[in-house]
Amino acid sequence: MSAPPSREQQALPFELQALDAAERYQGWMVDAVRPFLGRRTLEIGAGIGNLSRRLPAGERLIASEPDEALLAVLRERMADRLADAGRVSAIRFDPTRDPLDPLVGEDLDTVVSFNVIEHIADDAGALGALAEILLRGSGPWPRHLVSFVPAHMWAYGSLDREFGHHRRYTRSGMRRLLAGIAPGGTVSARYFNLFGLPGWVVSGRLLRQRRIAPGAVRAVEALTPALRRVDDLLQTRLRFPAGQSLIGVVRWDR
Repeated sequence: MSAPPSREQQALPFELQALDAAERYQGWMVDAVRPFLGRRTLEIGAGIGNLSRRLPAGERLIASEPDEALLAVLRERMADRLADAGRVSAIRFDPTRDPLDPLVGEDLDTVVSFNVIEHIADDAGALGALAEILLRGSGPWPRHLVSFVPAHMWAYGSLDREFGHHRRYTRSGMRRLLAGIAPGGTVSARYFNLFGLPGWVVSGRLLRQRRIAPGAVRAVEALTPALRRVDDLLQTRLRFPAGQSLIGVVRWDR
């Protein structure tokens, strides 16, 4: 029997708590973006470090989070990695408000976010700032801006509202958004996790639930090894036009 959640855990956003228990699913998410990760990486909106702990450090890994309370939890959960202070850091940073120069000076080649951009009202402005960090720096080439986001506005429901999502995205819409902030870059987008989409629609649009049931998380976790094999085939080879999430990428070669 698992221990009851601490007071700190109870205060965390439910969206982060739900993902915390999905170890295999987290691994699948990171593996999906791994081909785009370079040697000097900035993660935006790291939350409590669910994905940060799985990202390769390479030469430099910076996990950033604008919320001070979440940042404190992030630093505690990443304490072992932060011991390598010259290589791994956890910082407070909001791309919509804070100066970019300190991060430009990090000479990054990758900026990645997981389920963050949909929370930002001015998503184009935030993405433009992230592109500027990459393009003004002297990091190695190629450089990648990677955004993992929820897919299909028709799937928007009570769970999205509860989690503070402004929107969900389509492949064509994400390509247009990224193209608008990516001079000289190559834009791509693909869907992720087709099998999670029906459950999200039923929970959020039909049943109008405000929480993800723990049983649903356990079921997805148990099925992830089988589901990802099929989904990877559908999405990477057949370009299937649907999924619970979407991965948008800009690549700059020079």
